[in-house]
Amino acid sequence: MEELRLVVGLAYATPKATLHLISEDGQTYTVSDHPGSDFTFCELRRMISISLCPSRPNFVSWIKDFEVTGSVEYMGGGIFQSEREGIPHRIFSTLLRPELVFDLLDATDIEGISQEPVDAVLTPDPILGVTTITISVGKSTQKSELDELALIAHSACLVKEMSLSLHRQSSGTRDKTSIRKESDFPN
Repeated sequence: MEELRLVVGLAYATPKATLHLISEDGQTYTVSDHPGSDFTFCELRRMISISLCPSRPNFVSWIKDFEVTGSVEYMGGGIFQSEREGIPHRIFSTLLRPELVFDLLDATDIEGISQEPVDAVLTPDPILGVTTITISVGKSTQKSELDELALIAHSACLVKEMSLSLHRQSSGTRDKTSIRKESDFPN
């Protein structure tokens, strides 16, 4: 369910992205903003949020696989690539709250990787409990530099997710700085 939340959050935050859902019986369903789609992103996000509640039915249990296409391409390791107005972007999602992501990215050492200023746009999705991060630099930056910046940022988020998870497990209680606040999940 977490991987589905991350991918849906990323696709929802990325203009012109399309999500293909593959069901148990092999049928493919399309999720996009196009009127001919089987689902809109808002409909799927609502189904997922309801399914997160243990006392509610799981409306997404029929989804066995999924793929993001359209304006994004999967690069591996949880990082996607896209291009807007000739500027390449790297995109990934995390279960961390946006304020934690901001602090992490602010503290991340990226000195000397790019000569141009790095732009990181955080798009929180409180319905899914994910934050999507879009990293770009400039047209003249090498794609390898952008890849390295995205890898550093994504790695920092993954380490923080694991650290918080291990802390919660070892303490046996929920921490006030947990990955998601209870209030982030709709009833």
